[in-house]
Amino acid sequence: MKISDQINRLFSGYFTVLILDNEVTLDAFITTPPLRWARLINQDGQYVIPEIYPTVMTKEESDREEMNWDRVDIGVLRTNLSELDHIVDLIAIGNNAAQGLPLAESLPPALRPENSAVIYGTSLPEQSLYQGMGYKTFCPRTDLLKTASQRTEKEIALCFINTIEHNEQNYHAPWTPR
Repeated sequence: MKISDQINRLFSGYFTVLILDNEVTLDAFITTPPLRWARLINQDGQYVIPEIYPTVMTKEESDREEMNWDRVDIGVLRTNLSELDHIVDLIAIGNNAAQGLPLAESLPPALRPENSAVIYGTSLPEQSLYQGMGYKTFCPRTDLLKTASQRTEKEIALCFINTIEHNEQNYHAPWTPR
């Protein structure tokens, strides 16, 4: 089942925002009241939403999810992104020091101008590269939900795919077993 179909299965009737970013950025998407959300994970070459979702994006959920490390296969993700369609209302690509560029190249060109945003922490030196691929919306992560709410009257639902693989060797935070 395609990513779009997975999202539509749970969030039909919502304005859906698919966030392609690092799991440690989830705090940027906490609101009051909290938004419904789901994480998609790579399972045998397809992105699926595990049965524990949807939940709501609270601070507690964000903290838990930061330690929920996914296996990341950029090739598989790029293939899956190339199949996206307009069922997903907004696709947000985390730049992460230009690591979002291969993902941006994979998004169908028809979705780039109006159905996508490139998000970043404090600056986006690669903006001209994204513009050359047809992207028009750029904002800090903390402004993504404002950007989404300006495009809809519907309730917003978040979907998330981790794009950077963390594990015990490269994530330096106090480890609490899950």
